[in-house]
Amino acid sequence: MGLGRGGPLLLGTDPTGDRPRAARSDAGAVLATSGARVGVRDVAMVLPLVALPAATALDASRVVTDLVSPLSGGTGPLRHLLLLLVLAAVAVLIVVTWAARRFRAPAGALPFLGLFLSFLPGFALTSMGGYQSGKALQMLTTTPAFVVATLLVVDRPARRVALAWASAGIGVLVALLAAVRPDPAYQAVDTVVLAGTVSITTARLIGYGVVGLLCLAVLVRRWRLVALLGVVALAVPLLRTGSRGPLVALALAGLVLAVTVSGTWRWRLLPPLAGLGGVTALTVATVLPEAVASRFAVLWGGPLDASAETRVMLSGLAAEVFLDRPLGVGWGGFGSVVPSGSLIVLPGLEDAIYPHNLPLEVAVEGGLTALAGLVLLAVAVARVLWRRRADNSVVAVATLLTFALVNSLFSADLNGNYLVWVFAAAVLAAGGRGPRRSGPDPARQAREGPRPEAGTR
Repeated sequence: MGLGRGGPLLLGTDPTGDRPRAARSDAGAVLATSGARVGVRDVAMVLPLVALPAATALDASRVVTDLVSPLSGGTGPLRHLLLLLVLAAVAVLIVVTWAARRFRAPAGALPFLGLFLSFLPGFALTSMGGYQSGKALQMLTTTPAFVVATLLVVDRPARRVALAWASAGIGVLVALLAAVRPDPAYQAVDTVVLAGTVSITTARLIGYGVVGLLCLAVLVRRWRLVALLGVVALAVPLLRTGSRGPLVALALAGLVLAVTVSGTWRWRLLPPLAGLGGVTALTVATVLPEAVASRFAVLWGGPLDASAETRVMLSGLAAEVFLDRPLGVGWGGFGSVVPSGSLIVLPGLEDAIYPHNLPLEVAVEGGLTALAGLVLLAVAVARVLWRRRADNSVVAVATLLTFALVNSLFSADLNGNYLVWVFAAAVLAAGGRGPRRSGPDPARQAREGPRPEAGTR
């Protein structure tokens, strides 16, 4: 299973590649995996599903605008070029893939339908205008479109592994651009952030690259050394952003990967994970400027800074309001219950206030009904993960989902954390049969033994 058109490396095989792991006498159980070869087409099809945050960041950095504006004669129409391209690509994916299925409901659609229905009472409480209208509109259009596209596209092991390739490529690209096009305002405080973005945005994008490379180190034997070197290389710019939430998310995602990956892979993962931890500690101790290194002190018991205190305050307030108003305050309405003057916000964004915690945001704005829908979705995802726990391509998606979910506990709102929904949809899509594939299934052959040749009895 390499990126290209060479011979496939089967998921669920011995590290030597000689025979299916399910056929070993000491396996104890048949591994529910299937052969997969990731091609350029697979990566191209899943790239739009995970590219929205990067497209928004690159549009804000004006990288593409500055390259293309001399040819176009102006920058106005190009301000959101990459964003529009991603949205158009997702629309095309939905139309083409759904039409090929004759518009049948994809596997995994039911839990998301339940979640959407549970969100409807919150819309009745949503006020019109400003942040609330924009948030509700995106919840009804863009975010569901990415979920539907994921359910339709990520329906086989190759596409699930392609999510890791796409995430890794985006992370590497953002890290390189942050190095050559840093934001001067952040450079003044010794942090390195992609121009036009904030530190946590750059850190999250690079972090997805690290997680993607970790998954590839497990899944793709021929790229293992390159992937591990890439993990170490990306750890430095990730730390240079000074953002802590993505670092915590990365640690937990790595732990999930090490614990859940099948067979002897987990023991082979421990040395590189330990090495990554060592590089992190060494970088914090010796390479990072003092102003940046001090930001990570809170992770090992240091005092809370203003940013951390604000997040704690918002989370506590969200929990209190939910207990007082269990039916919710309406989508985007959390800002109306935040005491005036308790936050410093940018002009024009006074109402764009949210708990910076996805479960609390769903609870306080959507109420008990929305929270119940979220819990049911989580149960559905957990069931698929348990049933498909021996499939390392599903484990890779679960690792990416862990990184997205932990990040959603610290930053962005429901739509800004749309990758939580995308990776959850990718897991649920793995619970269905998916399209028929050509070629034998190694796990099935291991269970049933050799078949008689055609024409024999």
